[in-house]
Amino acid sequence: MVQYRPSSLEDFIGQNRIKKELSIYISSIKQRQDIFPHTFFIGAPGLGKTTLARIIAFELRRDLKITSGPVLDKTGTLAAVLTNLKEGDILFIDEIHRMPKPCQEILYTAMEDFSLDIVIGKGNAGKTIRLNLPKFTLIGATNKPNLCLAPLRDRFQLTFKLNYYNEKELKEIIIKVGKEWDLEIDKESALYLAKASKGIPRQALNLLRRLKEFAYLNFKSFNNVIKINYKNLKKFLELLEIDDWGLTPEDRKCLLTLYKEFKGGPVGLNSLALSANISPEELESIYEPSLIRLGLIARTRRGRILTQKGYLYLKEKFNINIGEKLCLFSS
Repeated sequence: MVQYRPSSLEDFIGQNRIKKELSIYISSIKQRQDIFPHTFFIGAPGLGKTTLARIIAFELRRDLKITSGPVLDKTGTLAAVLTNLKEGDILFIDEIHRMPKPCQEILYTAMEDFSLDIVIGKGNAGKTIRLNLPKFTLIGATNKPNLCLAPLRDRFQLTFKLNYYNEKELKEIIIKVGKEWDLEIDKESALYLAKASKGIPRQALNLLRRLKEFAYLNFKSFNNVIKINYKNLKKFLELLEIDDWGLTPEDRKCLLTLYKEFKGGPVGLNSLALSANISPEELESIYEPSLIRLGLIARTRRGRILTQKGYLYLKEKFNINIGEKLCLFSS
C-alpha cells in the first residue's frame, strides 16, 4: 500500500506553533553542531508524533532508532539499546508510558549525565558500575503522560502537546495526498472526508486508502487519474455508513445508548462503554473526543451527558421526540 509521510517541516501540514518552534531549534543545532534537546511529544495516536521525530532526524542528518515502550520491558533490553547508540543518534520511544518503572528510572541518568549504572552481583557482593554513553537525543511519545514518572518527564527539555486537526487542515492533507495517489478530489468532497476523520490525519489517510480502492473498481479514470466529486464520494460514504456529520455507526451507537439506556446521562465511562459493547479505552480515545469536539456530548463531574446539540442530532437522524429534554436546556 502506498505510504505518505512528509520528510520536512515545510511539507508537514498542521501543528503550526510546534513547527515554528522546532524550526528554530533545528536551525540552531545545525549551526552549532550540537545535540538536539530531549523532546517529549504528547498527543492522541495518529497526530504525527512519529513523523515529527523522523523529520527532526532527517533535517539534522542524524540516525534515528525507533522502538516502543512495550518492547523495553526489561532493564537489560533498555541497556542494550542505549549502549548501541552513537554520538548524536536520536532514540525515539513510542508509548513511553508503557515502560516499567525500573526502566523509566534507568533513563534518568542516561538522559541527564549520559551514563548508565549497571549492578553486578547480588546482595552484599553486588556492586555498581557506571558506563559512559555517547551523547544522544531521546524523543518520547505518549498519549498518557500521567503514567510516566514525574522525574522522567522533568528531564525532557522540550515538551509539545499535539492538538487535534481542524477540518481545513485535514482537507489540505486529503487533497495533497490524493494527488500523489492519482485521486483528483474537489474541495467539497475533501471537506466531507475530513469531517469523518475525527481530527486525526492517520484516520484521514486510512479513509483515503479505502476510497482509492473503491474508486478503482467503481469510477472511470482519465490518464490514470480518477476524479472524485461529492456524488461519487457519497456512494463511498454510504458504503461505510458515514453520515453528513462525519459520524460512523459506532459514533451513533454511543449517542443512542446514552439516550436510550441512560436517558441522556449523566453516566460513567465504564457503564456507557459496557452498554454500547465498546471497550472503555476505545470509547475514551477514539469515539468520545470527536463527539465532544462536535458538541454532541459533554463531560461533567457526574459523568457523560448528551448536549442540546446531541438531542437535536438524534431528532434529525432518528426522528426521536425530545421536546421535553430541549425544554430543560431552554429553562
